[in-house]
Amino acid sequence: MYNLILLLVLVLCGRLYADDHPVQANFLADVDAVAPGQSFRLGIELTMEEKWHTYWLFSGDAGLPIEVEWQLPAGVVAGPLQWPLPNKFEEQGELVVYGYADEVLLMAETTAPQELAAGDTLHLAAEVSWLVCRELCIPGGASLTLALPVAAVGKPSAQQAQFDRYAAQVPGALDERIAVELAVRGQGAAEVDVRLSHEDKAFEQGEQVPDFYPLEADGFALSTRRLAADHLVLSVEPYASAQVDTLRGVLVYQLDGQVQAGTLTLDLRAASRGGILERDFRAASGEVARSLWVYIAFAALGGLILNLMPCVLPVISLKVLGFVNQAGEETKRVQQLGWAFCAGIVATFLALALAVLLVKSSGEQIGWGFQFQYPGFVVAMSALVFALALSLFGVYEILLPGTSNLGGLDGREGLTGSFLNGVLATILATPCTAPFLGTALGFAFAQPAGVVIAVFLAIGVGMALPYVVLALKPAWIGHLPKPGPWMVRFKQLMGFLLMATVLWLLWVLGNQVGVEGVVWTGAFLLGLGLACWVWGQWGSFQHPTRSKRVARVVVLVLVVSSYAIFVHPLLAAEQTLAEQTTASELDWQPFSAARVEELVAGGQMVFIDFTAEWCWTCKVNERAVLAQQVVRERFAALDVALVKADWTNRNPEITQLLRAFGRSGVPLYVIFPAGLIDQPLVLPEVITAEMVIEKLDAAAALASDN
Repeated sequence: MYNLILLLVLVLCGRLYADDHPVQANFLADVDAVAPGQSFRLGIELTMEEKWHTYWLFSGDAGLPIEVEWQLPAGVVAGPLQWPLPNKFEEQGELVVYGYADEVLLMAETTAPQELAAGDTLHLAAEVSWLVCRELCIPGGASLTLALPVAAVGKPSAQQAQFDRYAAQVPGALDERIAVELAVRGQGAAEVDVRLSHEDKAFEQGEQVPDFYPLEADGFALSTRRLAADHLVLSVEPYASAQVDTLRGVLVYQLDGQVQAGTLTLDLRAASRGGILERDFRAASGEVARSLWVYIAFAALGGLILNLMPCVLPVISLKVLGFVNQAGEETKRVQQLGWAFCAGIVATFLALALAVLLVKSSGEQIGWGFQFQYPGFVVAMSALVFALALSLFGVYEILLPGTSNLGGLDGREGLTGSFLNGVLATILATPCTAPFLGTALGFAFAQPAGVVIAVFLAIGVGMALPYVVLALKPAWIGHLPKPGPWMVRFKQLMGFLLMATVLWLLWVLGNQVGVEGVVWTGAFLLGLGLACWVWGQWGSFQHPTRSKRVARVVVLVLVVSSYAIFVHPLLAAEQTLAEQTTASELDWQPFSAARVEELVAGGQMVFIDFTAEWCWTCKVNERAVLAQQVVRERFAALDVALVKADWTNRNPEITQLLRAFGRSGVPLYVIFPAGLIDQPLVLPEVITAEMVIEKLDAAAALASDN
């Protein structure tokens, strides 16, 4: 659109210069007479007045290229137009354009028809148009003709030397003796390092070399800067959501005192492996090619281990209480409730798989436990677990996951309650990454939809396996302690565990929305607690109908108003992660892919802790292992740069690097030896001080050997 408007304006301006145009055009050939079947060259010569310039095949940020339309007799076909290397002009407004000043000759190869006879005349014509600029721009054009006599023997023209001179300036394929090494840094607006080497010559610095002239730049802006005679950096800035996979252009350099050029195509997708975000570190992390069945087995084993993770303990404890209460029931009933609990687990994992596929289809990069990156979800989970805890303390009685009457011991567990108990256990399990689970999920998140669903279902089956066994062998429940008064105290103890879970969730929330957000969420929970108390005092089944109706209205008003006043403004504001000090004495740097690359290239060992505030395993490792004095001393002795990749909130760079190591969630611990970005050392999810020190020493040995 810009070029069309510009052209219309310039056409009007051009009329003012019709009688005194700064460009003169001539139709030339490198022969004065042509023989039948002879190959020869045609040329369009444009001569510009001083300080005026026309434009190259790719004009750059402004301008229009010269256009030539041949009008040739039958049997005469012109080859592609040959463009000599242009000049690079920087115009007002930091615009960069490519074109010609003073003079240019555009050429094309052609062949005279074999049917011609001596004495004939070959009539040739061309329509030429151009845009010429100085302070202002003027369009121009010409209809040119050329008549060449046909002779038995061709005769070179006086312009042949001019043709040869301009032909030498036409960039061909890049010299095979020149090697080009690429490295891409960053996402979106990327920087491309271009390094040159010659078999036996050294490149020379010039005023305008080295450089890269694009042959096309649709959908992105390109700028260049020279760092050395053999080192060039290209900045590629795509427009909107455009993706730049290749750059096709002319590389300009200087050898033996002469400016030379060659065409080439830069494959940015392959070169992007120069940055840590675009590499595949699965081999370094011990990942090897395995069959799908191995990953499914890993998923099932990881799901089984999830039952032992602290994230799930409170809800699993409730289920244990339910099993004890079922011990005296008939076998069929116990089986039904066990299967319902298992169904809740498997159904929730299936729903998670579908959610993952839906989010992935929108282009988002996600990983295991991604839902805890949303403050709204954390608030909802806090409210649910808080309400469950109050029911265990006897504040109220309501149908909730576990039993139809969590406030007492005489209630019968319903199928719906058992199913919902499985749902809740699964949701609370998702922030945890158990051994084997990270490997299976890292594989699944990069696979088609069918594989994602299969792996998630395998995790669900693994987590449900103990309860499947109890459903198949109900008699084994009889080995659990007999029901009695101890269950009241056990139930209340589980309430305190749920309150501990609420504190953990509020901690996660505080790292997402700040301390003020925790205070307002606490106010919402206070209103929710009051609503639960009102329900317990006047809303239960033993109270009159009118009392229940009033209580339910009051409960609804309390919950809705508490949310609207305290939580909704908090979530709508989308506050950023608040700065928090760590419990350890370690000096952590925030994660940045560019910073990690800079540190490693600068000769420093880097230790990256991929963590999140909602990851219990991460917190245990940080406080029980990384904070140990012996580990801190080793970090200091080896001058290790400590980088914390905090995944509490969404971070596409961290997600992408996790994916590069074949992982879909945290924790992950990676050591990059000094100067060796290609040889990272990876620790398991559960670490010890001895493991960390051993890997640090191994990284130091690798660096010294290289």
